[in-house]
Amino acid sequence: MNSMRRRQALAVGVIATLSVNFGCVTNKPPEMAWVRTDGRRIGDDPALLEQGKTDLAFCHANLDAGAPDATAQGCMAQRGYALVRKDQAEEARAAYAAAAAQRGPTQSGK
Repeated sequence: MNSMRRRQALAVGVIATLSVNFGCVTNKPPEMAWVRTDGRRIGDDPALLEQGKTDLAFCHANLDAGAPDATAQGCMAQRGYALVRKDQAEEARAAYAAAAAQRGPTQSGK
């Protein structure tokens, strides 16, 4: 359980860091993307892509349908995803990958 709390704390920290707006004022909300919190690239693995599609449908978290509500975000978080700004998605993924590498191999298989 401690590992899960650390993972959640890391996710919150990364999201908070990436959410900082550096003075841009705009009426349009930024485009968002889901990033796996294990740092794996969804596009690199067809099985992960299929799992991602399933998770999006199950959680009702498809970004094409608009911003996901807190329930959808919580559902996705339980499945190992974080919602980040699209223009910062690769940076977030890399941060998650680095954190996962420090922790060593996981047994989750997500």
